[in-house]
Amino acid sequence: MRLFASLLALGCLFTAAEAFGAERSFTILHTNDWQSRLLGFGPNNEYTPATTGDDDTVGGVARLATLLEQRRAAAGDQPLLLLDGGDFSMGTLFHTVTRETGGELRLMTELGYDAATLGNHEFDFRPAGLAAMISAAHHAKGAALMPLLSSNLGFDPARSEDDSLQAHHEAGRIAAYKLIDKGGIRFGVFGLLGNNAVAVSPMIKPAIFADPVETAKAMVTTLREEGAEVVILLSHMGVVQQADGSWRGEEVELVEQVPGIDIVVGGHSHTALQQPLLVNGRTPVMQAGSEIQHLGELRMRLPTDGKPQIVDYQLHPINDQIAGSAVVTAQVEDFKQLVSAQVLAAKGYSFDQPLAKVDKTLTRAYDDPILGNLVTDALRQATGSDVSFTGNGTIRDDLIQGRQGVQAVSDLFRIAPLGSGELDDAPGYPLIKVYVTGQELKSLLEVLLLAYQLRESKSYYPRVSGLRFSYNPWRVPFDRVSRIELGDPSRGYTALDLADQRLYSIGATSYVGSFTWLVSDLTKGLLSVQPKNAQGQALAAIKDAIIDANPQQLGVQEYKEWQGLLDHIRSLPDMDGDGLADIPTQGAAAELRMRREPSLRPAELYRYAGVLQWGVSGVLLAGGVLLVWLLRRRRR
Repeated sequence: MRLFASLLALGCLFTAAEAFGAERSFTILHTNDWQSRLLGFGPNNEYTPATTGDDDTVGGVARLATLLEQRRAAAGDQPLLLLDGGDFSMGTLFHTVTRETGGELRLMTELGYDAATLGNHEFDFRPAGLAAMISAAHHAKGAALMPLLSSNLGFDPARSEDDSLQAHHEAGRIAAYKLIDKGGIRFGVFGLLGNNAVAVSPMIKPAIFADPVETAKAMVTTLREEGAEVVILLSHMGVVQQADGSWRGEEVELVEQVPGIDIVVGGHSHTALQQPLLVNGRTPVMQAGSEIQHLGELRMRLPTDGKPQIVDYQLHPINDQIAGSAVVTAQVEDFKQLVSAQVLAAKGYSFDQPLAKVDKTLTRAYDDPILGNLVTDALRQATGSDVSFTGNGTIRDDLIQGRQGVQAVSDLFRIAPLGSGELDDAPGYPLIKVYVTGQELKSLLEVLLLAYQLRESKSYYPRVSGLRFSYNPWRVPFDRVSRIELGDPSRGYTALDLADQRLYSIGATSYVGSFTWLVSDLTKGLLSVQPKNAQGQALAAIKDAIIDANPQQLGVQEYKEWQGLLDHIRSLPDMDGDGLADIPTQGAAAELRMRREPSLRPAELYRYAGVLQWGVSGVLLAGGVLLVWLLRRRRR
């Protein structure tokens, strides 16, 4: 009997050793940049998740739920992880109640996500807002709540505004890393927020973020010491394709500098990679686009030498060929009702309310001016200003025509969804109004223009209303604006007189308008702007410029950008009598308000020229005279 027992134990030992030494396989499913896009990508009233083959929308969290079930079934007993690269919140009306509901985190938990990292938009309601979101989700899900990973997140001990978020960190709901054991494989997962993501997040303070590269090195060491066989980075950093077709960006560069990372689930740049980018010849860097339009699926094998290798990869489209989960659809409907009741009703709107029609899709492309004109016209009307401006990157969605062209409140909100108050914490950037001289107006245009040119990013492309202007790239930076005309197509345009000391009012969001206080710093003192009130008195801070939407009430009632846009669109003429405003897409609506006019003609080189253009010209002239004098002297 003892002999039999010994032989049985020895057999089990050999079997276990053989299994451990055998090649193993696993699957990674991944998303990134949900941006609260719980409904389909298209007019929301055309999204029909319960049926297939009857709409053109893509995306939708209900369809994602069904696809996840299918891919899990296909994986069988193989270990499978579902991961997300951050920015799961902010971008649609659903995020307006996320602090109360934790809706996105609850849905991700129910869909079975193993972990997600924090993106920059998770901080749009400030650290306290993110903490409230996690608290609401934790109240609903308890210990089952999906873990959030942020390895380089830190807190300012001298300030209290991030204390509630720090409490979640100390409770383990936000962790530096997580070890996940599945199917006999130990996965080590950590998360990072990149430098660019931090830089574009004004609401992120006082939370602080350590250097991603140094943090990653420490995390790889820790995870390997704790037995991780596969190290996975959830990265909200981004990748960028170069002119020669190659790929760079923080995610690529970090893997090049940090050995030991096996897989990167990325985000931030909204890049739909059809195949992973292989960095150092072995580490796949993946992104699945944005807004639940795709699900990435990476199948890998883990050979006996312990170095994971790609078997295959698919970027699954999420569209009308997939019937959505009825349970998830019902949850989304509940969130919609909550948004209407808590956010929209007081403004005279509801979530699914049809508001306007459009006869073609309007895009955010820098050379497609219609949507930018619509937004800035809305800003100008809402603020009652002479001029308004914004940057192309603050326009967050295209206006998709769909089959019928009907745009609901929820569709139009997505154009201007971001921000929170300066004087309140309600969703949306407040509108501001400041006054400047004609010369200061030119300085503002110079800064907007150079930011676009230096960044080489269409996100910084200036959008304006109440004026049109031209610039000459042959002139010196910060002195390239060669023509400014005030007015609009209906009233006509008049050339701006820089010598006239009258004040011009400017309307903008608090986010974009804040840079008017920074012009001197941004230009190293070369240009100067002092925002003023209507009486010409200097305004010390942006809070002093916020528009009061209801002066009859005590305090300042912020007028949000999204409401100004909805109000403007609702006021547009109903051309066909169907009860919906018609968004114009032809003629004046499509005028180009910024023109590039290169010229070496003196009239174009020196119109509106300031000290910079004249000064550089003087230096060049003096240099030319000196060169001629030296050449003549040498000939003698």
